[in-house]
Amino acid sequence: MNFEEEDQLELHYLAGGNIVEHPPVFSPDGRFIFVRCGPKVQVYVTSTGELTRVLDDATAPLISLELDQKQPELLLGCTSTGKLLRWNWRAGVLKTMVHLKLADFQVLTCNLLNLYRGGDTACAFVTVKRKSGKQIDWFVVNTSTGDKIAVNCGLKLKLRTPVVDVGKGEFKYIILAQGFYVYFINYETWNFCRYKNANQNPIRCVRMSPSEEVVATADSVGRIFVWRQFDKQETMTNTLFHWHHTEVTSLAFSPSGATLYSGGHETVLVKWPLDRPEERKYLPRMASAIRHIVVSADNEHVLVCTEDNAIQLLGGSNSIIKSTVQHFTYDVKDQTGRSKFPLGLRLNPRTNTLVLNGRAGHLQFYSAYTKNLLYNLRVVDNNIHSHEDSLIVYNTRVTRAAFNINWMATGEVYNDLENFPEVRLKFWQYNEKLQSYILNTDINLPHEQGFKAIIFSNQFQVDNLRCATAGKDNVIKVWGITDSENIYRRGIMWSCLAQTSYRNLPIGSICFSQDGSLLAVGYGNILALYDARNPTQPLHSLSCPPGLDGVLSKAQLRLAKTTLNGARNEIVQQRQQLWAILKTLCSSDDKTLVQQAKDLIMGTPVKGNQVKELEADSKESVFTHIMKMSELALHQKLQLLRRFGIECSVPPACQKQLMEYLQRCVVRPESARVRLRKLDARLHRLHTRHRYKAKHRLDQLSKRRQSYEDLVQTDVLALFSILKLDDNTIPKQPPAKRRHLHTTPPKRIPSKAAPMQGLAQISHVQFGAGAQGHLVAVCTESRVLIWNLLTLRLQAGLKLSVRQLAFDPLTNLIAVITKSDELHVFQPNVPLPLYQRRNLPKTYGLAWLPRRQPKQNSINVDWQAQSTLLMLTQTQEIAYLAAPGQSPSDDAPAPISFAQTPAVTENLLTHATFGIHVRQQKKELEALETTSGPLIVGRGEHSAVSAFVNLSAHTMPAMSLICGEFVKSLLIPADATSRVTAAAAAAETNGSTTNGNGLSHEDSDVEDENDAQQEATLIVRKELLERNAELEEELQPLGTDLVDQQALDHRLKLITGLKKQLRLSI
Repeated sequence: MNFEEEDQLELHYLAGGNIVEHPPVFSPDGRFIFVRCGPKVQVYVTSTGELTRVLDDATAPLISLELDQKQPELLLGCTSTGKLLRWNWRAGVLKTMVHLKLADFQVLTCNLLNLYRGGDTACAFVTVKRKSGKQIDWFVVNTSTGDKIAVNCGLKLKLRTPVVDVGKGEFKYIILAQGFYVYFINYETWNFCRYKNANQNPIRCVRMSPSEEVVATADSVGRIFVWRQFDKQETMTNTLFHWHHTEVTSLAFSPSGATLYSGGHETVLVKWPLDRPEERKYLPRMASAIRHIVVSADNEHVLVCTEDNAIQLLGGSNSIIKSTVQHFTYDVKDQTGRSKFPLGLRLNPRTNTLVLNGRAGHLQFYSAYTKNLLYNLRVVDNNIHSHEDSLIVYNTRVTRAAFNINWMATGEVYNDLENFPEVRLKFWQYNEKLQSYILNTDINLPHEQGFKAIIFSNQFQVDNLRCATAGKDNVIKVWGITDSENIYRRGIMWSCLAQTSYRNLPIGSICFSQDGSLLAVGYGNILALYDARNPTQPLHSLSCPPGLDGVLSKAQLRLAKTTLNGARNEIVQQRQQLWAILKTLCSSDDKTLVQQAKDLIMGTPVKGNQVKELEADSKESVFTHIMKMSELALHQKLQLLRRFGIECSVPPACQKQLMEYLQRCVVRPESARVRLRKLDARLHRLHTRHRYKAKHRLDQLSKRRQSYEDLVQTDVLALFSILKLDDNTIPKQPPAKRRHLHTTPPKRIPSKAAPMQGLAQISHVQFGAGAQGHLVAVCTESRVLIWNLLTLRLQAGLKLSVRQLAFDPLTNLIAVITKSDELHVFQPNVPLPLYQRRNLPKTYGLAWLPRRQPKQNSINVDWQAQSTLLMLTQTQEIAYLAAPGQSPSDDAPAPISFAQTPAVTENLLTHATFGIHVRQQKKELEALETTSGPLIVGRGEHSAVSAFVNLSAHTMPAMSLICGEFVKSLLIPADATSRVTAAAAAAETNGSTTNGNGLSHEDSDVEDENDAQQEATLIVRKELLERNAELEEELQPLGTDLVDQQALDHRLKLITGLKKQLRLSI
């Protein structure tokens, strides 16, 4: 489809969402917690962390969420647009939605007060600001009607966003902090006091004690002040609690008010007894920096929200982690300026899980099928450096990773820009018992500076597996599995088999073919093909013709220093003599030299025909000859033309433009030197590692600037007099006027961008799969080129500037994200876009996720019929494109059922992976049982147990969904039991045989019309019963515990033979 066509797909979000941006809220009994995630409210069970309900009635992000004091079943939330929503959280129903009457204000904070005026719900203290960004105002509003309540208070706020907390118990105070000021407002009398924080440090968080008149504030340097008797300045006292060395991000009081919790960037939870602060306790090594702390009303639970988007539930007395709520791990913000997700978005082929960067030094494995975070794997075996305000902290980062069905390769780099980078390559093997990866091989410094790419030769191959790594040192290494050299531990390990490079060109990307026999490498603008078994020399090197790869076509000329073949010495000497005369004429006006130059240019004239003035044809010849001389500058050519009596003038239409251009070329030495001195003064701000390079570059710039100034004096200024521009050299400047926005001329955007002035750099290389395995897609800065390896020719090209690329081996679809945030989906053999979309969010990576139930549609009808395209956005969320109302749960298989209903079993087998073969085998078994007689081995009830035991641990659904059906399958209804008993009794009475389940076979008792056949059947049965009785008599002396195994096998063979005879006779 084209951009102009109507797009039926919408952008949905599969995972992500910040659940720690705001503090959670406990239910009154502490059994549930309410978490804000954008415009949604998620309700979790406290003990298990299971999501039970989602309240998604809001249309804008929620900035506040609280329970009403008098009606605890009501949950009130306020959006940033001023909408107040009231839910009955037990029923999950939205009761009312009230619009706050605040005109065009944007709501910053909203806190409920223990104040009821003209409504059934509490009033709220709201801080707002105008959309234009003026001074912040505050109001008291009625949450039932949305009207403002007039109060008599002279409080005026500053421009900064305030930090607010409200006391809802006996002491009714509003605690508000702006910058280094803190305000204590009594919302009964509306009197307030203002205090200044020590050393004027900004206050980051405030908290009011629920049981006494005590307030705690924390600032940006880690100091905590406990305020008492703050209603009057004369009696106010505050106590300093100081352990944190960085900013304190959260405070929380226990319900009794005797204990204070604090947390910050040290990843340590500190518990302060207010009466004995020196006896504080610590809970170190939290998952990440602490963002919020919430204590339940019964003091049984403590919620700690960490920066990695996790909520941990701790015990109030023992501080033991009971449960964790975490759907998607966030990367903590740092000041290095590096990408948050250098790995991008990867797919683990073993379980089809998404793998991406998580915490520092970790990889997170996320299941898009179940929307659950499976686990975080710690890859880096170093300590994590905590955040510091005045320093840029560097940690070891996992920059590249590759996955096989049994192996994982990771590349980690530590580079602090001062020391030599630390680079490690690790190979991990999957352990079936632990259901995780175990480190197998650790290689130090496989490449210098870092990795460009890591890739396995095949995702599903285990034997003869290869791994290729490309480094920033322009070297490619191929690794293979060999026997371990450790004498203490036998096994296998990875070692380097070969390494190669190509003309020391930088490596852009590498890729193996589908069968792993070829390795394609993008060196600069050259695509090199190697034999994967011996990648020492390239088999072929392909380069695109100039201009087709997005680079301007160029021609390189070389002039021979010696005399060319066929050129006479007289002509060479004449050219050298003319060049010497012209160089002299540039600085002198000798008439003799002018005449000699004329003779050399026009040739030797005939005697008697010499004229003093040049004719028109002669002037044109001299002008053409001089203008073709590339050795001369423009001012030299004009000077020589003046010597020959040829005057040059500029048309009036171009005279002004030429004058402005020449004035721009003339620089003032004083201003240039001032700028150079300013740059030199700023060198001390640079890092010591870069200061010497910057100083060297600045010196080179000064030398070039001086050469340019000398050139301007000799060349550019001479053009003013030659072209008669001296009178207009310094035009009159109009008086300076104040520029207004409406008078500023708009910027002119060129219709066509300038061509690139350099070689194309390959950024992505991708082989096709299946029937298109001979095609290779190569991406440069502005092109996508398709090479055919069978003909070694360029097959097609697309004009796209690719930033992200993902390939689906099931459908041979290539999805690319351009630098202008456009999505294009196409196949290599037919490079016509199947789907296009504009205005996508910024992405860090792409991945194709295979569907568990592939659709039967063609990719031309539904390009996501086999796999779904997932995108990792800049907001750390996983997004996908789908039709309105469609969710990933629609792709889920049928729910697990242990019922014995044949129709349900057939329906399940229809969508199973090997369902066709299982159904065919089942039909054969049923047909065999129908014609084989009454012998049945095993019980049908064991199928439920087998299905339950054989479920994979990582794909097993919640126990609450399958336990009910499992228990029902083990029960036998009462009518079935009575029916079996009656059938057994009837069989004993009539002398009929029964099977192992106690059910008689009616087919064996049906009388046949043929008497002879019936008699034969009775004879065979009689022989079978007699032989069975003889075997039982032989086994009785041995005892039931000492039965010979050979006798039992012999008996089984006899029974089987007699069974065949019985079937043949029937």
